[in-house]
Amino acid sequence: MTDYFISYTAADEKWAEWIAWTLEAHGHKTVLQKWDFAAGSNFVLEMHKAATTAKRTIAVLSPDYPASRFGAAEWATAFSTDPDSVKRILVPVRVCETVVDGLLKSIVYIDLVGLDEKAAERRLLDGLKGARGKPVERPSFPGVAAAPHTFPGAGRPVPTVGTRQGYMPKIRGSITDLDRRRFMREAFTTIQQRFTASLAELVRRNEGVEFDLTPIDAAKFTVEVFIAGKSRAQCRIWMGGLIGGDEIAYGEGTMSHRSNSINEALTLSDVEGELSLSTMMGTFSGSAGDGLDLKRLSPDEAAEYLWRRFSWNLEH
Repeated sequence: MTDYFISYTAADEKWAEWIAWTLEAHGHKTVLQKWDFAAGSNFVLEMHKAATTAKRTIAVLSPDYPASRFGAAEWATAFSTDPDSVKRILVPVRVCETVVDGLLKSIVYIDLVGLDEKAAERRLLDGLKGARGKPVERPSFPGVAAAPHTFPGAGRPVPTVGTRQGYMPKIRGSITDLDRRRFMREAFTTIQQRFTASLAELVRRNEGVEFDLTPIDAAKFTVEVFIAGKSRAQCRIWMGGLIGGDEIAYGEGTMSHRSNSINEALTLSDVEGELSLSTMMGTFSGSAGDGLDLKRLSPDEAAEYLWRRFSWNLEH
């Protein structure tokens, strides 16, 4: 079953695509008119099917949306099945300044107005999960500003040579276990997003190519590519490696997500106080490692490396 049906007007098509892409990059299934309503199909019937079978409907709110006849029919379908919003089936997402009135006014919307992409992605995902909206940074004090705190040792002159400040050593902060865990999660998410985007582009450029990317859970997904209906490449990528350590494992062949056989593992590396990823086995016959420092990979470079390894099987 589809997780989200994206309801939007033509004026907000780019926003609708960004929302759908973001959700699919995090393992959700969406239905979008531009992507899923095939040429020659009955638009009204496809719309009815999407609106009635998806678990939830996202209404992309802008000044154009309330005036859309089809948009009204789409959100009304979701509203009628959950008029009290107990199941939160209808979720409005406001993408630009607009006044919300009528029945839609009673539903709390996710507001993306004025946010940069990273903040908008976080708010969208948190809003759909129903996460608490506590800000990341401490709010500024709304009362009278207090006098700045003064260090008791202030006032002593800083040793200088002429007008230049004296030498000050650079002290690196220590990397915590939480830093390492967050880095590995970020790397895993980056790899999954890279595979999702690259597979979609592969299908767009090549006729007869299809793929299946299946998230098993928050720390594992499988990929299979078909050419003319025949399976041509398979892999599994998961966090934890063979013994549940700080590794991202890559295995080719069998699609059983219970298999632990690996062809590569990316381990956590701490070089000069900076976290990176290091390949355990290195490259193989091919060009997967060209231009990359396999002992010091960023999350984006690690995603590039694994995608090269996987796609090599499609070229040979």
